[in-house]
Amino acid sequence: MDQDNQRTSWNWNTILRWIHLLFAMMISVYFGRITMFGETWSHEVTMFVGQIVMAIVFWTGIIKWQLPKIKKWNRSRKMDTAS
Repeated sequence: MDQDNQRTSWNWNTILRWIHLLFAMMISVYFGRITMFGETWSHEVTMFVGQIVMAIVFWTGIIKWQLPKIKKWNRSRKMDTAS
């Protein structure tokens, strides 16, 4: 079986990474239009990006990149106290 054509399985790490990247791309498009064309978005779009999209990017970033570090730190701390 060819390793290059084999699709890797989707785990939580991969899912969170793609959610984070896709919603961050929405923020880039939002600010790109404002910067490049000088046009603003409607109030509904601004509220959606400001509340929903930013919250999703923020929390997926914390879960994806900070939670494993915290878990690793807790494991090493527990091992140090046990010995």
